[in-house]
Amino acid sequence: MKVLYRNNDRTVIRFDVGEQFPQKLADWCEKESVQAAAIVAGIGMLENIEIGRYDGKEYITEKVEPSSEILSLQGNVSIKEGKPFVHLHVSLADEDMSARGGHLFNGTVSMTIELVILELSSKFVRIPSGGTFWRLDIPED
Repeated sequence: MKVLYRNNDRTVIRFDVGEQFPQKLADWCEKESVQAAAIVAGIGMLENIEIGRYDGKEYITEKVEPSSEILSLQGNVSIKEGKPFVHLHVSLADEDMSARGGHLFNGTVSMTIELVILELSSKFVRIPSGGTFWRLDIPED
């Protein structure tokens, strides 16, 4: 992982082959004390991917094994149980160029990921909201 640009709350990060994503991003957010951010754009490739969809009670997940092109990647960063939580949604193109997507749980960078982040001055938190869903909120002081 390499931070290519960081200025005025705007950050561009490159993730490299073999890195676990989004865990590597969460680790960087913890190290840099990022408590709220919008992930505005991401491109690249992942393999050994786990994506899912929330059905109103729980996440239904599936594995995507072959390397897939990231068509779109966006989300946010908040604090969940005291640590940075990276919430991402992804659209992927498989080897047939068919698209699939959902909540990105994890994957391994297979080419690169180039990510644009807008760091926010607020603190966002995740609070339990029934089932396995944690909703985004602003902490009460």
